[in-house]
Amino acid sequence: MKFVLADQRFSKIIYRIAGEKYNRFIHVYMGWKKIVGPLLAERSQPIKVENDILFVGVQNSSWMQELILLKADIIAKYANYGEKLNDIIYITQSPGKRRK
Repeated sequence: MKFVLADQRFSKIIYRIAGEKYNRFIHVYMGWKKIVGPLLAERSQPIKVENDILFVGVQNSSWMQELILLKADIIAKYANYGEKLNDIIYITQSPGKRRK
């Protein structure tokens, strides 16, 4: 019997439920923590990908500044992750809007 990690099965289910239209966003969203690290991932989240532009919701302007300084690195890491992004737009979100 071949053992499959629960995380892999969970990912496959999410991709299947989301459908073709949202597969790219799911890929970006699920890789966010690996790309920016746990600290920044707790304070930000991808909102959508549109025309090769990633929109990211950020907790406040301080964390937004940190992410702006890392923008080129984030785009390069996503390129290594298999995603082509031309730009990232950061938007501050109120705490009530944060999805977990």
